[in-house]
Amino acid sequence: MRRHQGLLVGNGMLAICFGLIAGYGFLFNLIGEIALWPVPGAIAVQLPGDAARWRGAHVGAITNGLMAIAVALALPLAPLSAKARRAVTWAILVAVWGNITFYVANALGAANHGLTFGDNRLGAADLLSRVGFFGAYAGALVAPVALLVIARAAFAAARAEPAE
Repeated sequence: MRRHQGLLVGNGMLAICFGLIAGYGFLFNLIGEIALWPVPGAIAVQLPGDAARWRGAHVGAITNGLMAIAVALALPLAPLSAKARRAVTWAILVAVWGNITFYVANALGAANHGLTFGDNRLGAADLLSRVGFFGAYAGALVAPVALLVIARAAFAAARAEPAE
């Protein structure tokens, strides 16, 4: 169990760190330049995408990191077989990094926002759209199942405990 908890916490912290760094993308997109006080000077550049997409990359990566850490902390309360624990761990890691892939592709300007494999009303499918779509799609399929497995095991463990 400790191995799975370590994988989840470690990846969760990396995802949070990635989200904090994406916050710089959000900042630079908003102000139209790369500038870090007190470092002198600035580089005028307009990052691709718009502020809402960069905000999504910033907040989404942080939230996914927190999900991984929450699952790590929940594992001891949800008695699972070694096989189920391994499957849950990898499902959450696929979701975390798949979603981050989606957020980055979207922030960089995925034409259809990465919401569908093909064209949609937001735009035509391009390479960034497809990269983002496949990242999010993988996570969208496995994360809810993994979380339901944990919830079921935790409820079962709670029912087995005597009432206080």
